[in-house]
Amino acid sequence: MCSILLVDDHPLIVEGYILALNKDEGLLGKSKFTKAFDCLSAKEIIDEAVANGDFFDVAIVDFSVPSNETFKWNDGGDIILYLNKVMPECKTLMITGHTEVLTIYEIVKNIRPDGLASKHEISPDSLIGIVKEVLNGTRYQSEIVKHCLSEIVRKEMMYDDYNRAILVLLSKGYKLQELDEHIPLSNPTIKKRLAKMKQVFEVSDTATLVQNAIKLGFV
Repeated sequence: MCSILLVDDHPLIVEGYILALNKDEGLLGKSKFTKAFDCLSAKEIIDEAVANGDFFDVAIVDFSVPSNETFKWNDGGDIILYLNKVMPECKTLMITGHTEVLTIYEIVKNIRPDGLASKHEISPDSLIGIVKEVLNGTRYQSEIVKHCLSEIVRKEMMYDDYNRAILVLLSKGYKLQELDEHIPLSNPTIKKRLAKMKQVFEVSDTATLVQNAIKLGFV
């Protein structure tokens, strides 16, 4: 039997998760579902489970679960952090309606759930697949999450003065072999930086890289 904790402040969403996951008996068998609808009730349920030695196999937690006026937790992130502390063997899947780059980055960096997906990408079939991956030990990230993280990497790369200088000079018509005359880097080092920027921007040629950097306001 698979024991699953579901935390969302919308009961209909919780029931939808149960209906979806019950479709795949081969994966989860006869699952046991435990529901919580806010941070305080989630903590009480987790504490009771720990006290009874009745651990969850996976927790599916909404990021925007409301806090309580008398309780210090702010959102679903605090629930997952607490689970990681008191029930580290429990896999965690965070679902969020947020698509802001910095919010996604903060969740990945500071909360570190085993899986992270946007609500916009969740369907009954995809939820089953995601839970399978998380239970099998895969650190799952949905396509929207991956896109947000790639945006952060691009911005971090463009904070580098030399990277920006390379693109600025190229945009002004300087040839690659001329750049080491204007930037205190060797030609091989400049080529390596260009190759890394192409990889991050997901382009194959220098001209498209420069165009994308200009379009996104990095140059």
